Amino acid sequence: MLNGPISEFDRQVDVLSQRIGNNIIGYDLSTFQKQASELRLKVCELDADQGVREGNIPVVIAFRRQVASCDELMRQLHHKNQEGYVEMTPKHPDDFRDIESLAIPEADLYVLWDVDTGGAMLNISPADSVDMLASKGRTPLTMYEGVQCALAIPEILTDKQRFNAIQMPGSRIEGDQRVPSIWISKGAPRLGWCWFGNIHTWLATASCKSRVGVA
Repeated sequence: MLNGPISEFDRQVDVLSQRIGNNIIGYDLSTFQKQASELRLKVCELDADQGVREGNIPVVIAFRRQVASCDELMRQLHHKNQEGYVEMTPKHPDDFRDIESLAIPEADLYVLWDVDTGGAMLNISPADSVDMLASKGRTPLTMYEGVQCALAIPEILTDKQRFNAIQMPGSRIEGDQRVPSIWISKGAPRLGWCWFGNIHTWLATASCKSRVGVA
């Protein structure tokens, strides 16, 4: 079991503080800690107001702007001593753009609330998953959010009892059917892509109930 949302938030703050201190993430530590303190109050409010959560991850801290590239972040993921990597040929992470309708907070730092890796939607294509999520008032994660989610909870790629590998149709290429996806490939965590209309037994659309930031 993961921690409750407050404890899980605090754990992620500690981990991110270490990564900032080690220059893995390019962000000012004092600024991060101040913003995280303000954001924690929001998480407490959400925990009190939102009631029962549907997802399998209560909260994930996310940076809006690229404090590190997808390549740099994926290299922080490991599986059986193998380093994570990006392989999206013939595309590149920079080719993908976040869908405007997601209304991502303007703040540099925000939280993904009530995150779900999508286990109930295995064997359902991203195309169909997006419609199903909309009917439940949920939205798909973006590529950068998905990478940060995997970095916060690396077990999502290996613990098949609680989680599953993820797809992030919140980021797309105009006129293209590719969807960013993260799974174990060739024994290591990989950021790649799969087709919008394809189904998989081990990949599903990751989503959140809401995104909340501070000014």
